[in-house]
Amino acid sequence: MTLILKKPDEAPAIPAAFLSVIGTDAPEILRYFDDSVYDKEKGYNTYKLTSPKGAFVLKKYAYPEDLEDELKQYSRLFGMPVPKLLGASEGMILMEHVPGDDLKLPTDDGIRAFAKSLTMIMNAYPMGRGYAGERYARYMKRLEKRAGCLENEPKLKAGFALFCERQKDIPLSLSNADLLPINVLYDGEKATVIDWEFGGFLPYALDIARFIAHSRENGEVTGFRMTEAQKRLFLDLVYVGLENKPSREAYDRDIRLALLNEYVEILEYYLGDPTAERGAVYNDYYPRANRLAESLIAEG
Repeated sequence: MTLILKKPDEAPAIPAAFLSVIGTDAPEILRYFDDSVYDKEKGYNTYKLTSPKGAFVLKKYAYPEDLEDELKQYSRLFGMPVPKLLGASEGMILMEHVPGDDLKLPTDDGIRAFAKSLTMIMNAYPMGRGYAGERYARYMKRLEKRAGCLENEPKLKAGFALFCERQKDIPLSLSNADLLPINVLYDGEKATVIDWEFGGFLPYALDIARFIAHSRENGEVTGFRMTEAQKRLFLDLVYVGLENKPSREAYDRDIRLALLNEYVEILEYYLGDPTAERGAVYNDYYPRANRLAESLIAEG
C-alpha cells in the first residue's frame, strides 16, 4: 500500500470553525489516496491543507460514529506521540500535519523510535483486564465470524481456536487496531502514530503483531519491507520498554498467536470465496499461516 497525494475531484468545504486556525478559506487542498483496492471503501477521506500558516490535515468522515470513535481516542492520547487535534466540526476533524516518512521501508533508528512511542502509549494505560468494554466485545464477535472461514481447514481452525481462547483473558491496553507501517511517521527523531478511528482497549499484542506481520525481507507481496533482525529488534525493544508486562515466554506466544490472526484475516477473503483467484498474496499467507498454526498446536 502506497499513499499518494493528488488534487481531489471534489474538495471538501472547510468548516468556518477551522478558518481561524488555517488562516484562509482558500487553502491548497490535496487528498491522500492509497493504491489498494480498498481506497474507495474507506469510511473517511483525508486531505492535506496548505495555507500561509502552514500545513494541516483534514479528515472527513462518512459515518458519525467513526468521528466519535476517533475523537474518543484523541481524548485518551493527549500528550502522546500522535498528531495534535486542532478542532472538530461538521463531521470533520482538523489536525496538525506531521512531517516524516512512514515505516514501509524502515531504518533501525525508525524501529527504535517507534518502539519508544508505542511503549509510551501502552505504559499510559498499563495492561490489564479492567478495560474490557464495548470495543472489546465487538472485537470478540468479529473473531467468531472470522473463525467461520476455517471449517475446511483443520490445522488453521485448531491454531485459531488457541488464539481465540487466549483473547478471553489476555491483558488489554489502548490499541490503534490498525497499526500497519504506513500509520507510523518518522521524522528522523521521533515516531508519530496516526489514524486512530479503529482504536480502543483491546488485547495488548494486536498492535505489536500487526506492525511486523505483513512486512517481508525484500518487500515482496505487500510492499512493506522489514528484515527478520529488525522484527526481533522491535519485539525486544517493546518488551524492555513495557513497565507492566507478562513473562517473556507469555509475551512471545501472545505475539505469535496474534500473528496467526493477522494471517487468517488476509486468508478470510480467499477461504470464504472459493471463486476468488488465489495469486501471490494467498500463496504467501496460506503456507505461512499453516506453519505457524502447526507450531502453536505442537506447543499445546
